[in-house]
Amino acid sequence: MSRYKLLLVILTILSGNVPKSFCANILITEDLPSKSHQIWNYVVADALVARGHNVTVLGPKSISTERHERFHSIVLEGLTKSVATLFTPDELTKVGVIDNILLINNFAVFACNYSVNTEGFKFLMNYPKDFKFDLILSDVTLSNCLLPISQRFNFPPTAALTAFMLPPHVSEAFGNPYPLSYLPYDLLNFSDQMNFFERLQNYALARMDTFLKYIYFEHKIEEVARSAFGNDMRPLEDFANRLSLLICNLTPGFHYPRPITPNIIPVGGLHINPKKKLPQDLQQIMDDSKNGVILFALGSNLRSDSLAPEKKIAILEVFGQLNQTVLWKFESQLTNVPKNVIIRKWLPQTEILAHPNMKLFVSHGGALSTTEAAYFGVPIIGMPFFVDQRFNIELVVSKKLGVKLEYSALTKESFLSSIQEILGNSRYSVEIKKLSEQLRDQTEPAINRAVFWIEFLMRHNGTHIFDPKSRHLSNFVLSSTDVLLFLSVLACLLTYICYKVLFLVLRRLCYDCRKIKKE
Repeated sequence: MSRYKLLLVILTILSGNVPKSFCANILITEDLPSKSHQIWNYVVADALVARGHNVTVLGPKSISTERHERFHSIVLEGLTKSVATLFTPDELTKVGVIDNILLINNFAVFACNYSVNTEGFKFLMNYPKDFKFDLILSDVTLSNCLLPISQRFNFPPTAALTAFMLPPHVSEAFGNPYPLSYLPYDLLNFSDQMNFFERLQNYALARMDTFLKYIYFEHKIEEVARSAFGNDMRPLEDFANRLSLLICNLTPGFHYPRPITPNIIPVGGLHINPKKKLPQDLQQIMDDSKNGVILFALGSNLRSDSLAPEKKIAILEVFGQLNQTVLWKFESQLTNVPKNVIIRKWLPQTEILAHPNMKLFVSHGGALSTTEAAYFGVPIIGMPFFVDQRFNIELVVSKKLGVKLEYSALTKESFLSSIQEILGNSRYSVEIKKLSEQLRDQTEPAINRAVFWIEFLMRHNGTHIFDPKSRHLSNFVLSSTDVLLFLSVLACLLTYICYKVLFLVLRRLCYDCRKIKKE
């Protein structure tokens, strides 16, 4: 190295422009047995490993854990299998909103109780007393059940993760108001254009969910957690207040615009890696499909082979009439398959959607799937089943990025009509490609933003400098209900006083008038 280069290096170091890196022990906890959520969390884990950190994940084994020597998996054994066959698609479509609310909350209690009684959980709790984690990231989509792990490891900085966009109760827990006047509750089939009666339902059901969580389900979860962590466990609310930041799967520009406080970091689409390549055989199929390709995939939690027999027959008959190549993620053997239909038990969905020959995505409407389709500009036929899928598909329809087809209404005629609507009407392709360009036009990849803020927490030993005061106010105070009630009472009091004064004045005038007449 010449003396000039050496001088340049020294000056660069002294100026502080050299990127800082450090190796930390990071723990990620999750008690939600959903493959899609685990995919999202594992992308975060992989990115942190690539930065030189040691990452340990405590959670259900939904996907492969063979990743890297600095990646360590502690499995909550059996949690995924315990819920794998609870519902069929036909049963899910019959679950109403209130049933969904109760189902999710009861499942949160079940998952908490199951998780803390696994050998994997006990293995982590038996780590050496002086073992140090530099940071804990906890998936709070279901509940705060595993947050007391931070007390076991002497309260390292903690942050929250959720791949479930930004549900109202999580948003409000970080002091971020969820304006139900125009933001639909994520279990409802509404858009941000609600009439009065829809806003009434939206408010009532969202608040019912919050109320049930507050008065019953959170107490049940705390009881379960305390039985596992011991009586010296602090209240779950205390652990929730210690969370420095929330890293959430919200995509500005695609999801409905909303206010976001500084302690919430939206990193929607962080799981999307446009540089990944297709396997060679699928690459060849995609390249050779001159009429385009249609992808049919129901995500990671629903199985195409569990669809009703008459639905599968109708789908195959429609696909057989098309000129396009169809890739169908189907988990078992299927007979009488048309020549243009290719059946695979597993398909690399993101990489397929990225191919320029992709024309249409038939989807269940999961949060990851709809974001991927928007990012790569592929129109959607949405067939929602439960939880947030109706919300996601309503979003797609409201933005003219695709159409909705109810599973209960799926027939040969309705399915073919939906496909013809998308392929024969260019407005869907135009709208979603325009959105795709906007989503790609960012200063940095979403995963880079997530990693920056995670490392920011470690560099500063956690931080609450971004917390708004609203995080520690009750909804009664935050919504100014107390002020409105005071002003209402004051207005009533003033009205009453004015009425009494006016009454007395008029009474006096009438009395004087009668007196004058008598005289």
